Amino acid sequence: MAKYYVTKTEVTYIEGKLDCIETILSKPSEEKSAHEGARRFRALGTENVHVVKHAKKRYNKLLREQNKRRKENPLTVADIARMTAQAKAEE
Repeated sequence: MAKYYVTKTEVTYIEGKLDCIETILSKPSEEKSAHEGARRFRALGTENVHVVKHAKKRYNKLLREQNKRRKENPLTVADIARMTAQAKAEE
C-alpha cells in the first residue's frame, strides 16, 4: 500500500520574489491516517495543510531542508539573557 504524509506550505513575498517553504508535519502512514491527521491540523487552525503521497527522495530532501532551517539560528544563553533584560525593562 502507498504511504502518505501531511505537510504545510508557507508562501511569502520578499523583495519582489516568491519564497516557498514546505514543512513536514507527520511521518509517512496509511492514507486514511494521513487524512485524519490533516483534518486535525486544520481543526487546530493550521492553514495550507496538504496530504502528499510518500516519495522517499522528496521526503528526505524536505526533511534535510527543514533540519537546516531549524539549526540555522540556535538559541544561546546570551540570547535568553538579553530577552530577560528586555522583559524586565518593559515592566
